[in-house]
Amino acid sequence: MHAWCQRTVNLAPLKQLRLAIAVFQLQFSPDPQEPVGLPKSSNNGMKHSTSRGKSQGRLTRKDLRLHKLVFEEDVLPDGTEVAYYARGKQLLVGYKKGFGIVCSCCECEVSPSQFEAHAGWASRRKPYLHIYTSNGVSLHELSISLSKDRRFSTNDNDDLCSICRDGGDLLCCDGCPRAFHIDCVPLPCIPNGTWYCKYCQNVFQKDKYVERNENAKAAGRIDGIDPLEQINQRCIRIVKEFDLGGCALCRGQDFSKSFGPRTVIICDQCEKEYHVGCLRDHNMQNLEELPEGKWFCCSDCDQLHTALVNLVARGKENLPDSLLSLIRKKYADKGLETGADLDIKWRVLNWKLAESDETRQLLSKAVAIFHERFDPIVHPTSGIDFIPTMLYGRDIKGQDFGGMYCAVLTVNQVIVSAGIFRVFGSEVAEFPLVATVT
Repeated sequence: MHAWCQRTVNLAPLKQLRLAIAVFQLQFSPDPQEPVGLPKSSNNGMKHSTSRGKSQGRLTRKDLRLHKLVFEEDVLPDGTEVAYYARGKQLLVGYKKGFGIVCSCCECEVSPSQFEAHAGWASRRKPYLHIYTSNGVSLHELSISLSKDRRFSTNDNDDLCSICRDGGDLLCCDGCPRAFHIDCVPLPCIPNGTWYCKYCQNVFQKDKYVERNENAKAAGRIDGIDPLEQINQRCIRIVKEFDLGGCALCRGQDFSKSFGPRTVIICDQCEKEYHVGCLRDHNMQNLEELPEGKWFCCSDCDQLHTALVNLVARGKENLPDSLLSLIRKKYADKGLETGADLDIKWRVLNWKLAESDETRQLLSKAVAIFHERFDPIVHPTSGIDFIPTMLYGRDIKGQDFGGMYCAVLTVNQVIVSAGIFRVFGSEVAEFPLVATVT
Protein backbone atom coordinates (compact mmCIF):
# COMPACT_ATOMS: atom_id res chain seq x y z
CA MET A 1 0.00 0.00 0.00
CA HIS A 2 1.22 3.47 -0.75
CA ALA A 3 1.99 5.78 2.15
CA TRP A 4 -0.92 8.06 2.86
CA CYS A 5 -0.34 11.57 4.09
CA GLN A 6 -3.44 13.09 5.66
CA ARG A 7 -3.66 16.84 5.59
CA THR A 8 -5.75 19.45 7.35
CA VAL A 9 -7.07 22.44 5.45
CA ASN A 10 -8.44 25.62 6.97
CA LEU A 11 -11.44 26.58 4.90
CA ALA A 12 -13.04 29.98 4.78
CA PRO A 13 -16.74 30.05 5.84
CA LEU A 14 -17.91 30.26 2.22
CA LYS A 15 -15.76 27.30 1.22
CA GLN A 16 -17.01 25.35 4.26
CA LEU A 17 -20.59 25.93 3.14
CA ARG A 18 -19.76 24.82 -0.42
CA LEU A 19 -18.06 21.71 0.94
CA ALA A 20 -21.04 20.83 3.12
CA ILE A 21 -23.46 21.18 0.21
CA ALA A 22 -21.27 19.07 -2.06
CA VAL A 23 -20.93 16.32 0.55
CA PHE A 24 -24.69 16.33 1.07
CA GLN A 25 -25.28 15.99 -2.68
CA LEU A 26 -22.75 13.19 -2.92
CA GLN A 27 -24.21 11.13 -0.09
CA PHE A 28 -27.89 11.73 -0.73
CA SER A 29 -28.41 11.00 -4.40
CA PRO A 30 -31.86 11.76 -5.95
CA ASP A 31 -31.99 8.11 -6.96
CA PRO A 32 -34.70 6.47 -4.80
CA GLN A 33 -32.70 3.25 -4.62
CA GLU A 34 -30.01 3.03 -1.99
CA PRO A 35 -26.62 2.31 -3.61
CA VAL A 36 -25.55 -1.26 -3.14
CA GLY A 37 -22.21 -2.31 -1.71
CA LEU A 38 -19.76 -3.60 -4.28
CA PRO A 39 -17.49 -6.59 -3.78
CA LYS A 40 -13.95 -5.83 -2.69
CA SER A 41 -11.04 -7.08 -4.73
CA SER A 42 -8.45 -9.39 -3.24
CA ASN A 43 -5.84 -6.85 -4.30
CA ASN A 44 -4.70 -5.04 -1.17
CA GLY A 45 -3.09 -2.20 -3.07
CA MET A 46 -4.78 1.17 -2.98
CA LYS A 47 -4.66 3.67 -5.79
CA HIS A 48 -4.15 7.30 -4.86
CA SER A 49 -2.60 10.37 -6.38
CA THR A 50 -0.91 13.52 -5.17
CA SER A 51 -1.86 16.61 -7.17
CA ARG A 52 0.30 19.63 -7.77
CA GLY A 53 -2.14 22.07 -6.18
CA LYS A 54 -5.18 23.90 -7.38
CA SER A 55 -3.47 26.28 -9.78
CA GLN A 56 -1.86 23.47 -11.80
CA GLY A 57 -4.64 20.86 -11.49
CA ARG A 58 -6.78 19.54 -14.30
CA LEU A 59 -10.44 18.61 -13.87
CA THR A 60 -11.76 15.83 -16.11
CA ARG A 61 -15.42 15.19 -16.82
CA LYS A 62 -16.32 11.60 -15.92
CA ASP A 63 -19.08 11.13 -18.46
CA LEU A 64 -16.91 12.49 -21.26
CA ARG A 65 -14.36 9.73 -20.74
CA LEU A 66 -16.92 7.07 -19.83
CA HIS A 67 -19.22 7.48 -22.82
CA LYS A 68 -16.47 7.65 -25.43
CA LEU A 69 -15.69 4.01 -24.64
CA VAL A 70 -18.59 2.90 -26.88
CA PHE A 71 -16.87 4.45 -29.92
CA GLU A 72 -13.56 2.75 -29.34
CA GLU A 73 -12.30 0.14 -31.76
CA ASP A 74 -13.69 -3.40 -31.43
CA VAL A 75 -16.74 -2.31 -29.39
CA LEU A 76 -19.43 -1.47 -31.96
CA PRO A 77 -18.45 -2.06 -35.59
CA ASP A 78 -19.06 0.71 -38.11
CA GLY A 79 -22.52 0.27 -39.56
CA THR A 80 -24.15 -0.81 -36.28
CA GLU A 81 -27.76 0.35 -36.38
CA VAL A 82 -28.79 2.70 -33.58
CA ALA A 83 -31.99 4.61 -32.91
CA TYR A 84 -33.23 7.35 -30.60
CA TYR A 85 -36.16 6.41 -28.35
CA ALA A 86 -38.41 8.49 -26.14
CA ARG A 87 -41.48 7.32 -24.21
CA GLY A 88 -41.25 3.91 -25.77
CA LYS A 89 -41.28 5.14 -29.36
CA GLN A 90 -38.56 5.19 -32.01
CA LEU A 91 -37.98 8.74 -33.24
CA LEU A 92 -34.86 8.55 -35.40
CA VAL A 93 -32.63 5.86 -36.93
CA GLY A 94 -28.95 5.98 -37.84
CA TYR A 95 -25.81 3.91 -37.72
CA LYS A 96 -22.48 4.17 -35.97
CA LYS A 97 -19.53 5.37 -38.05
CA GLY A 98 -16.15 6.17 -36.55
CA PHE A 99 -16.70 8.41 -33.54
CA GLY A 100 -20.12 9.60 -34.66
CA ILE A 101 -23.54 8.52 -35.92
CA VAL A 102 -24.77 8.81 -39.50
CA CYS A 103 -28.25 10.31 -39.17
CA SER A 104 -30.98 9.04 -41.51
CA CYS A 105 -32.73 12.42 -41.66
CA CYS A 106 -29.79 14.31 -43.18
CA GLU A 107 -27.34 11.55 -44.15
CA CYS A 108 -24.60 13.41 -42.25
CA GLU A 109 -22.23 12.10 -39.62
CA VAL A 110 -23.14 13.82 -36.34
CA SER A 111 -22.30 13.54 -32.66
CA PRO A 112 -24.69 11.76 -30.25
CA SER A 113 -25.84 15.17 -28.98
CA GLN A 114 -26.59 16.34 -32.52
CA PHE A 115 -28.38 13.04 -33.20
CA GLU A 116 -30.56 13.74 -30.16
CA ALA A 117 -31.28 17.24 -31.49
CA HIS A 118 -32.25 15.83 -34.89
CA ALA A 119 -34.71 13.55 -33.05
CA GLY A 120 -36.38 16.65 -31.61
CA TRP A 121 -35.08 16.35 -28.04
CA ALA A 122 -32.18 18.80 -27.97
CA SER A 123 -33.27 20.19 -24.59
CA ARG A 124 -33.02 16.78 -22.93
CA ARG A 125 -29.19 16.63 -23.23
CA LYS A 126 -29.02 12.91 -22.41
CA PRO A 127 -28.23 11.30 -25.77
CA TYR A 128 -26.41 8.25 -24.43
CA LEU A 129 -29.40 7.29 -22.27
CA HIS A 130 -31.80 7.36 -25.22
CA ILE A 131 -29.77 6.01 -28.14
CA TYR A 132 -30.17 2.24 -28.38
CA THR A 133 -28.75 -0.61 -30.42
CA SER A 134 -31.16 -2.93 -32.23
CA ASN A 135 -31.25 -5.34 -29.28
CA GLY A 136 -32.25 -2.76 -26.67
CA VAL A 137 -28.93 -1.66 -25.15
CA SER A 138 -28.46 2.07 -24.60
CA LEU A 139 -25.06 3.57 -25.30
CA HIS A 140 -24.96 4.59 -21.64
CA GLU A 141 -25.57 1.03 -20.45
CA LEU A 142 -22.91 -0.22 -22.84
CA SER A 143 -20.38 2.33 -21.57
CA ILE A 144 -21.11 1.33 -17.95
CA SER A 145 -20.51 -2.31 -18.84
CA LEU A 146 -17.22 -1.44 -20.51
CA SER A 147 -16.08 0.73 -17.59
CA LYS A 148 -16.61 -2.11 -15.09
CA ASP A 149 -13.90 -4.08 -16.85
CA ARG A 150 -11.39 -1.24 -16.80
CA ARG A 151 -9.38 0.40 -14.08
CA PHE A 152 -8.22 3.94 -14.60
CA SER A 153 -4.54 4.56 -14.00
CA THR A 154 -3.42 7.21 -11.57
CA ASN A 155 -2.41 9.43 -14.49
CA ASP A 156 -5.99 9.28 -15.82
CA ASN A 157 -7.62 10.48 -12.60
CA ASP A 158 -8.42 14.06 -11.70
CA ASP A 159 -5.81 16.14 -9.93
CA LEU A 160 -8.45 17.97 -7.90
CA CYS A 161 -10.89 16.66 -5.31
CA SER A 162 -14.37 16.33 -6.83
CA ILE A 163 -15.89 17.75 -3.62
CA CYS A 164 -13.78 20.75 -2.56
CA ARG A 165 -11.90 21.30 -5.86
CA ASP A 166 -8.59 21.40 -3.99
CA GLY A 167 -5.43 19.35 -4.56
CA GLY A 168 -3.35 17.22 -2.24
CA ASP A 169 -3.35 13.48 -1.44
CA LEU A 170 -6.39 12.00 -3.17
CA LEU A 171 -8.19 8.66 -3.16
CA CYS A 172 -8.92 7.60 -6.78
CA CYS A 173 -12.13 5.88 -7.83
CA ASP A 174 -11.66 2.63 -9.78
CA GLY A 175 -14.77 3.21 -11.89
CA CYS A 176 -14.29 6.78 -13.11
CA PRO A 177 -11.61 9.52 -13.18
CA ARG A 178 -12.89 11.21 -9.99
CA ALA A 179 -10.61 11.60 -6.99
CA PHE A 180 -11.38 12.63 -3.40
CA HIS A 181 -9.82 13.64 -0.12
CA ILE A 182 -10.55 10.89 2.37
CA ASP A 183 -12.18 13.40 4.76
CA CYS A 184 -14.30 14.90 1.99
CA VAL A 185 -15.99 11.62 1.03
CA PRO A 186 -15.93 11.00 4.07
CA LEU A 187 -14.40 7.63 4.96
CA PRO A 188 -13.34 6.44 8.42
CA CYS A 189 -10.18 4.88 7.00
CA ILE A 190 -8.36 4.22 3.75
CA PRO A 191 -10.17 1.38 1.89
CA ASN A 192 -8.27 -1.68 0.70
CA GLY A 193 -8.69 -3.16 -2.78
CA THR A 194 -11.15 -1.83 -5.35
CA TRP A 195 -13.10 1.25 -4.31
CA TYR A 196 -16.00 2.95 -6.11
CA CYS A 197 -17.25 6.44 -5.32
CA LYS A 198 -20.92 7.17 -4.60
CA TYR A 199 -21.44 8.43 -8.14
CA CYS A 200 -20.37 5.09 -9.62
CA GLN A 201 -22.33 3.09 -7.05
CA ASN A 202 -25.49 4.98 -7.96
CA VAL A 203 -24.85 4.41 -11.66
CA PHE A 204 -24.33 0.68 -11.10
CA GLN A 205 -27.55 0.54 -9.06
CA LYS A 206 -29.56 2.27 -11.78
CA ASP A 207 -28.06 -0.11 -14.30
CA LYS A 208 -29.79 -3.03 -12.55
CA TYR A 209 -33.23 -1.63 -13.42
CA VAL A 210 -32.58 -0.83 -17.08
CA GLU A 211 -34.40 -3.95 -18.28
CA ARG A 212 -37.67 -2.41 -17.06
CA ASN A 213 -37.16 0.61 -19.32
CA GLU A 214 -39.92 0.96 -21.93
CA ASN A 215 -37.42 2.38 -24.42
CA ALA A 216 -35.23 -0.72 -24.05
CA LYS A 217 -38.25 -2.95 -24.69
CA ALA A 218 -39.26 -0.93 -27.75
CA ALA A 219 -35.69 -1.11 -29.07
CA GLY A 220 -35.75 -4.93 -29.02
CA ARG A 221 -34.78 -5.99 -25.50
CA ILE A 222 -35.89 -9.58 -24.79
CA ASP A 223 -36.34 -10.97 -21.29
CA GLY A 224 -34.00 -13.81 -20.44
CA ILE A 225 -31.39 -12.91 -23.06
CA ASP A 226 -28.19 -11.07 -22.16
CA PRO A 227 -28.09 -8.14 -24.63
CA LEU A 228 -24.48 -7.29 -23.82
CA GLU A 229 -23.43 -10.81 -24.73
CA GLN A 230 -25.36 -10.38 -27.99
CA ILE A 231 -23.19 -7.35 -28.73
CA ASN A 232 -20.04 -9.31 -27.92
CA GLN A 233 -21.18 -12.03 -30.34
CA ARG A 234 -22.14 -9.39 -32.95
CA CYS A 235 -25.80 -10.54 -32.80
CA ILE A 236 -27.00 -7.01 -33.61
CA ARG A 237 -28.29 -5.37 -36.74
CA ILE A 238 -25.59 -3.95 -39.01
CA VAL A 239 -26.27 -1.60 -41.91
CA LYS A 240 -24.73 -3.44 -44.86
CA GLU A 241 -24.45 -0.56 -47.29
CA PHE A 242 -23.39 2.97 -46.48
CA ASP A 243 -25.43 5.62 -48.27
CA LEU A 244 -23.09 8.41 -47.21
CA GLY A 245 -20.00 9.38 -49.20
CA GLY A 246 -18.89 9.10 -52.76
CA CYS A 247 -19.97 11.11 -55.78
CA ALA A 248 -23.25 12.95 -55.23
CA LEU A 249 -24.38 12.01 -58.75
CA CYS A 250 -23.33 8.37 -59.26
CA ARG A 251 -22.72 7.43 -55.56
CA GLY A 252 -19.47 5.79 -56.64
CA GLN A 253 -16.54 5.99 -54.22
CA ASP A 254 -13.75 5.34 -56.72
CA PHE A 255 -11.39 8.15 -57.71
CA SER A 256 -8.36 8.86 -59.84
CA LYS A 257 -5.22 10.63 -58.60
CA SER A 258 -4.44 12.03 -62.05
CA PHE A 259 -6.91 14.44 -63.63
CA GLY A 260 -9.61 12.64 -65.59
CA PRO A 261 -13.30 11.62 -65.53
CA ARG A 262 -12.92 9.87 -62.13
CA THR A 263 -11.12 12.77 -60.45
CA VAL A 264 -13.07 13.84 -57.37
CA ILE A 265 -13.71 17.53 -56.64
CA ILE A 266 -15.46 18.87 -53.54
CA CYS A 267 -17.77 21.88 -53.47
CA ASP A 268 -16.47 24.55 -51.08
CA GLN A 269 -19.98 25.38 -49.85
CA CYS A 270 -22.15 22.23 -49.66
CA GLU A 271 -19.06 19.96 -49.34
CA LYS A 272 -20.52 17.34 -51.68
CA GLU A 273 -18.15 15.24 -53.78
CA TYR A 274 -18.39 15.00 -57.56
CA HIS A 275 -16.58 13.10 -60.28
CA VAL A 276 -15.37 15.47 -62.98
CA GLY A 277 -16.86 13.10 -65.58
CA CYS A 278 -20.23 12.98 -63.79
CA LEU A 279 -20.41 16.79 -63.78
CA ARG A 280 -19.91 16.74 -67.53
CA ASP A 281 -22.37 13.88 -68.13
CA HIS A 282 -25.08 15.71 -66.18
CA ASN A 283 -24.42 18.99 -68.05
CA MET A 284 -23.43 20.75 -64.82
CA GLN A 285 -19.85 21.79 -65.59
CA ASN A 286 -17.19 20.80 -68.11
CA LEU A 287 -13.87 21.09 -66.27
CA GLU A 288 -10.69 20.83 -68.30
CA GLU A 289 -8.48 21.07 -65.21
CA LEU A 290 -8.82 21.44 -61.47
CA PRO A 291 -9.83 25.04 -60.71
CA GLU A 292 -7.64 27.27 -58.55
CA GLY A 293 -9.17 28.75 -55.41
CA LYS A 294 -12.70 27.96 -54.34
CA TRP A 295 -15.04 25.89 -56.51
CA PHE A 296 -18.81 25.63 -56.29
CA CYS A 297 -20.98 22.94 -57.80
CA CYS A 298 -23.89 25.23 -58.69
CA SER A 299 -25.03 28.84 -58.70
CA ASP A 300 -26.94 28.36 -55.42
CA CYS A 301 -23.75 27.42 -53.57
CA ASP A 302 -21.88 30.31 -55.20
CA GLN A 303 -24.57 32.78 -54.11
CA LEU A 304 -24.67 31.39 -50.58
CA HIS A 305 -20.92 31.76 -50.22
CA THR A 306 -21.04 35.31 -51.52
CA ALA A 307 -23.82 36.18 -49.07
CA LEU A 308 -21.86 34.77 -46.13
CA VAL A 309 -18.69 36.61 -47.17
CA ASN A 310 -20.69 39.85 -47.33
CA LEU A 311 -22.15 39.22 -43.86
CA VAL A 312 -18.64 38.88 -42.43
CA ALA A 313 -17.44 41.99 -44.24
CA ARG A 314 -20.32 44.15 -43.02
CA GLY A 315 -19.32 43.76 -39.36
CA LYS A 316 -21.72 45.03 -36.70
CA GLU A 317 -25.35 45.41 -37.68
CA ASN A 318 -28.41 46.66 -35.83
CA LEU A 319 -31.15 44.25 -34.91
CA PRO A 320 -34.42 44.67 -36.83
CA ASP A 321 -36.93 46.91 -35.08
CA SER A 322 -39.31 43.98 -34.64
CA LEU A 323 -36.73 42.06 -32.57
CA LEU A 324 -35.76 45.14 -30.57
CA SER A 325 -39.41 45.70 -29.70
CA LEU A 326 -39.71 42.10 -28.57
CA ILE A 327 -36.63 42.43 -26.33
CA ARG A 328 -37.92 45.65 -24.78
CA LYS A 329 -41.30 43.98 -24.15
CA LYS A 330 -39.66 41.06 -22.36
CA TYR A 331 -37.69 43.50 -20.21
CA ALA A 332 -40.89 45.36 -19.39
CA ASP A 333 -42.75 42.13 -18.53
CA LYS A 334 -40.01 41.36 -15.99
CA GLY A 335 -40.14 44.87 -14.55
CA LEU A 336 -36.70 45.77 -15.86
CA GLU A 337 -35.63 49.08 -17.34
CA THR A 338 -33.96 48.86 -20.75
CA GLY A 339 -32.80 52.45 -20.84
CA ALA A 340 -32.47 54.68 -23.86
CA ASP A 341 -28.79 53.79 -24.30
CA LEU A 342 -29.39 50.06 -24.86
CA ASP A 343 -27.19 49.24 -27.85
CA ILE A 344 -27.84 45.74 -29.26
CA LYS A 345 -26.01 44.57 -32.37
CA TRP A 346 -25.09 41.33 -34.13
CA ARG A 347 -22.38 40.24 -36.52
CA VAL A 348 -20.96 37.16 -38.24
CA LEU A 349 -17.31 36.13 -37.76
CA ASN A 350 -15.04 33.87 -39.78
CA TRP A 351 -11.36 33.62 -38.98
CA LYS A 352 -10.25 32.53 -42.45
CA LEU A 353 -12.10 35.37 -44.15
CA ALA A 354 -11.10 38.11 -41.73
CA GLU A 355 -7.94 37.39 -39.73
CA SER A 356 -7.36 40.35 -37.41
CA ASP A 357 -6.72 41.17 -33.77
CA GLU A 358 -10.36 42.25 -33.41
CA THR A 359 -11.64 38.94 -34.81
CA ARG A 360 -9.28 37.00 -32.54
CA GLN A 361 -10.52 38.87 -29.46
CA LEU A 362 -14.16 38.33 -30.38
CA LEU A 363 -13.67 34.63 -31.09
CA SER A 364 -11.77 34.23 -27.80
CA LYS A 365 -14.75 35.70 -25.95
CA ALA A 366 -17.06 33.32 -27.82
CA VAL A 367 -14.86 30.38 -26.81
CA ALA A 368 -15.10 31.49 -23.17
CA ILE A 369 -18.90 31.60 -23.37
CA PHE A 370 -19.09 28.07 -24.85
CA HIS A 371 -16.68 26.72 -22.24
CA GLU A 372 -18.80 28.30 -19.52
CA ARG A 373 -22.04 26.74 -20.74
CA PHE A 374 -20.90 23.35 -22.11
CA ASP A 375 -18.92 20.40 -20.86
CA PRO A 376 -15.58 19.90 -22.61
CA ILE A 377 -15.89 18.58 -26.18
CA VAL A 378 -12.61 16.91 -27.02
CA HIS A 379 -11.41 14.51 -29.70
CA PRO A 380 -11.31 11.02 -28.13
CA THR A 381 -7.78 10.16 -29.25
CA SER A 382 -5.90 13.45 -29.69
CA GLY A 383 -7.58 15.33 -26.83
CA ILE A 384 -7.91 18.47 -29.02
CA ASP A 385 -10.74 20.79 -27.99
CA PHE A 386 -13.42 20.87 -30.68
CA ILE A 387 -14.83 24.29 -29.70
CA PRO A 388 -11.89 26.55 -30.70
CA THR A 389 -11.20 24.17 -33.60
CA MET A 390 -14.67 24.88 -35.01
CA LEU A 391 -14.56 28.59 -34.28
CA TYR A 392 -11.22 29.05 -36.06
CA GLY A 393 -12.12 26.71 -38.96
CA ARG A 394 -9.27 24.28 -38.41
CA ASP A 395 -8.91 20.62 -39.36
CA ILE A 396 -8.75 17.82 -36.81
CA LYS A 397 -8.03 14.20 -37.71
CA GLY A 398 -9.55 14.45 -41.17
CA GLN A 399 -12.54 16.54 -40.09
CA ASP A 400 -12.63 19.91 -41.84
CA PHE A 401 -14.34 22.79 -40.03
CA GLY A 402 -13.34 25.42 -42.58
CA GLY A 403 -16.96 26.22 -43.41
CA MET A 404 -17.89 27.16 -39.83
CA TYR A 405 -19.09 30.67 -39.00
CA CYS A 406 -19.76 32.29 -35.65
CA ALA A 407 -22.67 34.68 -35.03
CA VAL A 408 -22.46 36.88 -31.93
CA LEU A 409 -24.93 39.18 -30.21
CA THR A 410 -23.55 42.19 -28.33
CA VAL A 411 -25.22 44.45 -25.78
CA ASN A 412 -23.41 47.73 -25.21
CA GLN A 413 -20.26 46.36 -26.88
CA VAL A 414 -20.22 43.18 -24.75
CA ILE A 415 -20.81 39.74 -26.30
CA VAL A 416 -23.75 38.09 -24.52
CA SER A 417 -24.58 35.26 -26.92
CA ALA A 418 -22.77 33.24 -29.57
CA GLY A 419 -23.63 30.47 -32.01
CA ILE A 420 -21.66 28.32 -34.44
CA PHE A 421 -23.24 27.45 -37.78
CA ARG A 422 -22.40 25.99 -41.16
CA VAL A 423 -24.51 26.08 -44.33
CA PHE A 424 -24.55 23.06 -46.64
CA GLY A 425 -26.24 24.43 -49.74
CA SER A 426 -29.76 25.82 -49.94
CA GLU A 427 -31.52 23.01 -48.02
CA VAL A 428 -29.28 21.87 -45.16
CA ALA A 429 -27.51 23.80 -42.41
CA GLU A 430 -26.23 22.88 -38.97
CA PHE A 431 -26.19 24.88 -35.75
CA PRO A 432 -24.12 22.70 -33.36
CA LEU A 433 -23.60 25.15 -30.51
CA VAL A 434 -25.35 28.23 -29.18
CA ALA A 435 -24.83 29.72 -25.73
CA THR A 436 -25.70 32.81 -23.71
CA VAL A 437 -23.76 34.20 -20.76
CA THR A 438 -25.23 33.75 -17.31
